Amino acid sequence: MILTDLQKRVSTGIVGIAVLILIFYLGLNAIKFSIFIVTIEAIRELNNALINKGIKLYLPSLLFGAFITFLFSILDKNLTFALVLYFIFNSSLYVISRDYTLSNYSFTNMAYFYLVFFLNLLGSLDDIYIIISAFVIAFSTDTFAYFVGSTFGKHKLIERVSPNKSIEGAFGGTFFAIILTSVYFIMLNKYNYIYDINLLVIFIIMLASIAGQFGDLFASKIKRYTGIKDYAQILPGHGGILDRFDSLIFISPLVFILYHFI
Repeated sequence: MILTDLQKRVSTGIVGIAVLILIFYLGLNAIKFSIFIVTIEAIRELNNALINKGIKLYLPSLLFGAFITFLFSILDKNLTFALVLYFIFNSSLYVISRDYTLSNYSFTNMAYFYLVFFLNLLGSLDDIYIIISAFVIAFSTDTFAYFVGSTFGKHKLIERVSPNKSIEGAFGGTFFAIILTSVYFIMLNKYNYIYDINLLVIFIIMLASIAGQFGDLFASKIKRYTGIKDYAQILPGHGGILDRFDSLIFISPLVFILYHFI
């Protein structure tokens, strides 16, 4: 039996949700370790894409950065210290290496912030329910942007980057993300998990949803630049880690901010 693309997407989604539930059940350290694994795979995917344009990420620096940032996250230390250590390490390698160009150095720094630092901001939080809210925002935005866009979409969002996305879909995704995430926190309050829901919190949720859509567009623009369709094929029907979690990367810093307000 040959599965259609939609069947593959649905099957992978069901398995993915089951895996996420298991990871959240196992606790914070399991979440942080999973983010570390996702980060390593995302580095591999981005590096493979950029090679098509002659850009080589300096993997020793990124692997060191991923490990040290993960370590600081596990130890509940400020990730700024990990950022400083990474920057000193990477800059030192740039100085002493003969084949480490300034262009590759710059792209390596971009990859660290984009893939390592942003995702680990989410992993550095000590509240599982806030971390789950990032996935609620990401999945609700993606899902309703698709359904609203495919039903009512008439005006292209940024056609040269992603021709299938519409302005109507973008507004629909953010609107429902605000509704569902607010309901999520309200339901938690009913079970004695106290989270303040006010206009500022709703505003941050809105920004997180918008940021997630730009995260999707950012990853799409890199794919167009490098001439690839998907970053990888490890998730049947979805592509790679960067194809599936591109929006979550940009949402993570906003949820980190949300944590300090809610």
